[in-house]
Amino acid sequence: MTMTPEARMAVDGFRQETRLVSPHSHGPGYIVHALGRDFRVSDEMARIFLNQVERVAESDASALVILRHAHGVELLMITDATSFSIRPMTAAERSTPQAAYPRMRG
Repeated sequence: MTMTPEARMAVDGFRQETRLVSPHSHGPGYIVHALGRDFRVSDEMARIFLNQVERVAESDASALVILRHAHGVELLMITDATSFSIRPMTAAERSTPQAAYPRMRG
């Protein structure tokens, strides 16, 4: 995957939409949807994850990207075919405790 000027504009737009450009509190503030699951992450981790994904996209390679979330750590394989999203957590999601993630079996 090559980072074209159009893709760079899309990433920058995504950063502004999700407000990942400025530091916030360290509490869970975003939901990363990947591997068919939702991961609650801090604002800082959302920025770190997005930076790592950008580096993989720019290098035209695939790589394992670390995602530290509310219930532990995941290594996500990022490739051209990987789909993920990052969105701000809603007030309802902030107040609802989430059960631990089931272990993946493969």
